[in-house]
Amino acid sequence: MTIKQVEERLTDLVHHEPFIPFVVELMDGQSLTVPHPPAFDDTGAGFIGVDGALTDFEFKNVRAIRVYKPETVA
Repeated sequence: MTIKQVEERLTDLVHHEPFIPFVVELMDGQSLTVPHPPAFDDTGAGFIGVDGALTDFEFKNVRAIRVYKPETVA
């Protein structure tokens, strides 16, 4: 994704009512679950993760953003 695409997608997700958790997939293969609206500027974003730790990422390192869908246990 381009930096502009990441920023536009985040803006759409943050302003969705009600907020829907989402996953940010990074170029290095890491996936970040964003459970609450992140704070962001034109280069990156930060949020408090499910473990209570501050997590941040740069837009230039984002491969994809998708809505979080918890896996169901059969």
